[in-house]
Amino acid sequence: MSKLRILCLHGFTSNGSVHAHQVRGITKALSAEFEFLFPDGPHVTEITDKMKLESPPMRSWSDYVAQNSTSGHRAWWFAKDPDPAKNEQGTFQGLEQSLDFLGDVIQKTGPVHAIWGFSQGAGFAGMLMALLSNQQMDDPLRTRLPRNQPVPSAGIFIAGFKSRFPQYESAYASGIEVPTLHIIGSQDTAVTPERSEILVKICKNPTLLRHGGGHDVPTSEEEQQIIIAFLRQNVRAASSDGREKM
Repeated sequence: MSKLRILCLHGFTSNGSVHAHQVRGITKALSAEFEFLFPDGPHVTEITDKMKLESPPMRSWSDYVAQNSTSGHRAWWFAKDPDPAKNEQGTFQGLEQSLDFLGDVIQKTGPVHAIWGFSQGAGFAGMLMALLSNQQMDDPLRTRLPRNQPVPSAGIFIAGFKSRFPQYESAYASGIEVPTLHIIGSQDTAVTPERSEILVKICKNPTLLRHGGGHDVPTSEEEQQIIIAFLRQNVRAASSDGREKM
């Protein structure tokens, strides 16, 4: 029997290989049970020399990405704020292309049984989990994903958030009914705890893991064991998979 698949979505300016490196302690412990998919976002983004010069942390991050991957800096979308002067609403530019891209990934690999994300990837994971509700089949964004993809059995959101733009509200209309794990850093200034908690509110069965760090994947043994236990307890095959439920 093939392993259960977990779709893992990286953050803004990261890529699949870098995110896999960041969470290797967790995935190594579960490698016999799950197949972890780490696609690269389809949008290329750039960290310029000027940005590196003005921000030493940005320079360090760019060096880290270069040392641990060959895909460069990637994104799932580019957030564009509203422009009242031009009567333009805010939007996630490139979101539809990323939905089409992930639809192709799922068609090739087969249905995924959980969706995990970090930062922008966690925002995307939250939207995907909501869109894949059985009540959302006719949502225009849902129609870009394979119809044979059932509701994943669990969601894991590290520094996750809900879209702040009103045109995406319908994507969350049915909420997320399956178990979700929300990992929130008390010192996170990129995605504040308050913003992550808005995503928690649309989830019907949430578990919170709070840590004292910032915009990071938790690295302590205790915190990683909580994540591992959550995955083992909650990731299941859908009955439509033709698998025996675990």
